[in-house]
Amino acid sequence: IVVLSCQRPEYLDQTLRSLLSLEGIGRFTVIISQDGSHAGVEQLAQATASKHPNVRHVHNSMRQDHRAKKEQAAVHYIADHYKFVLTHVFEHERYTHAILVEEDMVVSRDFLQLFINTAPLLDQDPTLMCVSSWNDNGYKHLDLDPTRLFRTGFFPGLGWMLKKELWLEVKATWPASHWDHWMRCDSQSKGRDCIAPEVSRTHNIGVEGATVNSRAFQERLQNVAFANGAPADFGDLAYLLKPAYEGYMRGLLGSAKPSSWSAALSAGAGVNLRVGYLRNEWSVIAQRFGLYVSNWPRGQFEHVTLVRTKGRTILFFDRLQSPLAPLGEGLAPAELHPEGGDQGKSCEAVCASKGKRCGDQWFDLVNNCKSLMAHFPCPRGCAYEVGPDIPVYVSDLNHSNGGVCLITDANPTCAASTLPRAACVRACE
Repeated sequence: IVVLSCQRPEYLDQTLRSLLSLEGIGRFTVIISQDGSHAGVEQLAQATASKHPNVRHVHNSMRQDHRAKKEQAAVHYIADHYKFVLTHVFEHERYTHAILVEEDMVVSRDFLQLFINTAPLLDQDPTLMCVSSWNDNGYKHLDLDPTRLFRTGFFPGLGWMLKKELWLEVKATWPASHWDHWMRCDSQSKGRDCIAPEVSRTHNIGVEGATVNSRAFQERLQNVAFANGAPADFGDLAYLLKPAYEGYMRGLLGSAKPSSWSAALSAGAGVNLRVGYLRNEWSVIAQRFGLYVSNWPRGQFEHVTLVRTKGRTILFFDRLQSPLAPLGEGLAPAELHPEGGDQGKSCEAVCASKGKRCGDQWFDLVNNCKSLMAHFPCPRGCAYEVGPDIPVYVSDLNHSNGGVCLITDANPTCAASTLPRAACVRACE
């Protein structure tokens, strides 16, 4: 278990107290990894290591100087720190599994049991890439089962376990910043899922941090349910293996009644509903149902998000992207031709030059690393960025994103032109 810390000893103290009080913690090596030279963190880490024989204190030896990046410096330091930690535990210490926790996360009484019980699944099922203790949509107002786990194609992070094999697979293209967004790109996930609990086993106490302020904490983190009661019995977890879980979700969708999201809002208890949507509608749906508000649905499995609230079961499925969409309710173009465009050309211009027209409703079908890598070399891999002119390949190797193919959770437009340094892939019909 690695606790990543930087400059908040008051949070680190609470995290270590909760972690080291767990039954069975003596079976685990706990590494406090310090980024920087904060004296309070140093003192606390050394004092804790001197009291507990299974605790070690290490310093990030891969830390670079990012001060010139100003407001973006923090996300670069964090990416450096994660790279050091993963290199240290898997290549120097030679562990097979690692659980990563940040300094502002207190843990539940069954935190260890979650990972002990799910490690065999991670070993057995090649369609899994991680286990997380966090549910992005695990809000208190929803109907949550503290014993239930689920599969998600959206990497949750925030107290998570991975195997050495995953690190060896991704380390060559580890990003300079925004490592968690990068992990969500299909070039890293490769269609694999993570396991997460309906009720989170970590509780974020960091009201202020590198990427969180008090407003974001109140909106997104404060009301997430936390399993602070007696340890749960997770039972037989065979239902989480891919064939069983996919069959379960197909069954739920097939038995649910079709509905619009507005009608689902006022539906009574005891009903099972399915709601088709397009991604540009998701942020409004998430806000109205009290889910994590973003352009990319979190907690989804095969682009299906399962929500239980006020006695209702609602399955939101992406009509364009979900392979589980019921027959006749999915959406697909009659023809779609992804085309590589020249630098500075809009989607409209690229498609017109091919005798076709741009279809902005189909962008999600090409807004992925696989499509970009089919058209461009992408020598530095694939990453996440924000902008209406994405998906693109940044061909100017002197640019900070030079050689990288970029995808986005924004909604690309046909009129947007790429900058002179980038070439794009466009959805033509």
